[in-house]
Amino acid sequence: MPQHQPSAEGVASAPLSPTAAPAREQPLLLRLLPKLLVSLALGALFAWLSARGGVPLLPPARAFAGVAPWAVPVYLLSLLFVHYFRASRWRFLIAPVKHVPLREVILVNWIGFFAIFALPLRLGELARPALTKVRQGIPISVGFGTVAVERVLDGLLTSLCVAWALFVLPRLSPSDAVARHLPTYGYLALLLFSSAFIALGMFLWQRRLAVRLTEWGFGLVSKPLGRLLAEKVGNVADGLRSIGSARLAAGFLFESLIYWSVNAIGVFLLARGCGLPVSLGHAVAVMGVLAIGILLPTGPGLFGNFQLAVSACLKLYFPDDVVATQGAVFVFLLYVLQSTVMVLAGVIPLYAMKVRMADLMRVPPDSLRPGA
Repeated sequence: MPQHQPSAEGVASAPLSPTAAPAREQPLLLRLLPKLLVSLALGALFAWLSARGGVPLLPPARAFAGVAPWAVPVYLLSLLFVHYFRASRWRFLIAPVKHVPLREVILVNWIGFFAIFALPLRLGELARPALTKVRQGIPISVGFGTVAVERVLDGLLTSLCVAWALFVLPRLSPSDAVARHLPTYGYLALLLFSSAFIALGMFLWQRRLAVRLTEWGFGLVSKPLGRLLAEKVGNVADGLRSIGSARLAAGFLFESLIYWSVNAIGVFLLARGCGLPVSLGHAVAVMGVLAIGILLPTGPGLFGNFQLAVSACLKLYFPDDVVATQGAVFVFLLYVLQSTVMVLAGVIPLYAMKVRMADLMRVPPDSLRPGA
């Protein structure tokens, strides 16, 4: 398929101007404020539920005395591998549309991960499609297609991990309501992502039908609108094309398995270093529940649902007194270390490329034009 090329108005591989569109800055911030307030309320609710369940958000200083000296540096090292493979695998998803250099793939994805982490209600999901549109001329809708593949396959893998842990590992009967209903949430997540995976395959298989139906349906109202939306539907399908290629799908899946395997090993080592009597299976369960839990729209920094997801998972397998002590230290370090790596890996390329946070939430004005 011919590669998408930047339009004459594009700035492929060029940094965003730090002074671009100043007139839009204030309205953008005003539009963000209600979402920020809602997200802060949700984050506070999740944090309160976690603390109410007996797991302090900030453990006392004496609780850290039992942490093994190797635990933090070893976990940080594992996060470097995790962050690299989480970003690098995206090149397989975008390959059917355009070759993007590996360095660009890494930096754009690191900025995108930071945007998801920092912005409320997962507004940062727009960052990667917006950046690849501006820097590489790849249509926004194609970018959203690749993000959809990534989210669905990650969700399917992690929900399978959760389902496996619920079936195989011996569980307690926790008194905490969230932990008690966690298996139900896990099975629902598996059903949701399995259905989404099938839907992606059906959409890719019947791409022409989807495009024609879109053009016909909206064409009843406006033929230009029908043609435009049909083109966008086709672009989204372009972003899904990698799962139709055995070589690209295998490459993405292989690096995804490395990413999630190293992630689980790192969680296992940090938990052991904090004094938790976990097995590798418990670490897989924590990783899976956390991955699903932080998909919920919440406040900046994923604060609240991060702590609630990990602590609820621990309560399925360990007594409350263990979760409230060693478990609290583990949750705290897990959050702080992941946040530190996420911020540093995102902020450095953000400034190197001269990109502002506001730019990560702004759809380029030409993205709704035909061919964009």
